[in-house]
Amino acid sequence: MGASDEAERTDRERDAAEEPAGADPAGGIAVGEFDGGALAAGRRAEAEDAGRRIGRPLGGAVTPPPVVPPVAGGISIGRMTGGAAASGPGAKATDRSERFIEATPQLVDALRLLRGESGELRAEAAEAERDIETTGGVEPGRLRRLAALAGRAAGSVGGQTAAGVASGVITGMLS
Repeated sequence: MGASDEAERTDRERDAAEEPAGADPAGGIAVGEFDGGALAAGRRAEAEDAGRRIGRPLGGAVTPPPVVPPVAGGISIGRMTGGAAASGPGAKATDRSERFIEATPQLVDALRLLRGESGELRAEAAEAERDIETTGGVEPGRLRRLAALAGRAAGSVGGQTAAGVASGVITGMLS
């Protein structure tokens, strides 16, 4: 028997000793939507999500689903637009996923408009274009920065500029 087999056997023995005979097992999950990854429930349960998602999270003006009462020691989620959840002694849930907003034709056009801008706005737009080339989408944080930069640039010259148009498109994608 190897060291890892011995450690696993020791963990099972400890779990059996900690849980009284006839006790209901810890855990149970009731989810009314989730839009993310990783759930864990019960004694020392672990879950991890390290995936990539392209698209906007669900939610917004949509009526949330009813929340189902959780089972003993469990998890109940009415709506959660990200990942990770844990319940019970030693439970661990980790969300290392990356979420990207889909690169629509309108976003690509807005980024092209920003090529003519200068400084930080142009650099941030170039980074967004690189993100699209490598992932097919753009991180929401980068889009928020772009929207803010484009909005400030548009405001300083009256709004009827490439920055103004791009700001409108990007802000619309974030809502």
